[in-house]
Amino acid sequence: MKKVVLFWCFISLVACSKKDEFKVSQEKMVDVIYDLTVASSARNTANRRDSVQHIVSYQTILKKYGLDSLQFVNAQKRYQKNPEIYTAIYDSVLKRLQVQLDKAKKSKPEKNDITPEVQLKSFPLARLKQQ
Repeated sequence: MKKVVLFWCFISLVACSKKDEFKVSQEKMVDVIYDLTVASSARNTANRRDSVQHIVSYQTILKKYGLDSLQFVNAQKRYQKNPEIYTAIYDSVLKRLQVQLDKAKKSKPEKNDITPEVQLKSFPLARLKQQ
């Protein structure tokens, strides 16, 4: 009986002293959070009538990186315990977003992307209202 108790004490000590490892690398977290942020932005702009968006679900993004929602949440919690690393992750995401924004601002829109201005006076209904 004494051996059984000692065995269970040893097992519980080993289990409790297990090192809290980061199973999701910092680089992977940056990639996942970046993609989730872009998807969230796309979802918010998809309600506009003039935009055609392909909205990607959050589950699809997590699946792309081989994660499920529980693994992602646990990784978030682990990184939150270390504010320096967590801040570095979000700083990297912010820098990446800024680079993409700068690229988008510098690129010239194609002729097909430019929406023609519409003069209401050219429509018959507008003429009827003015008379």
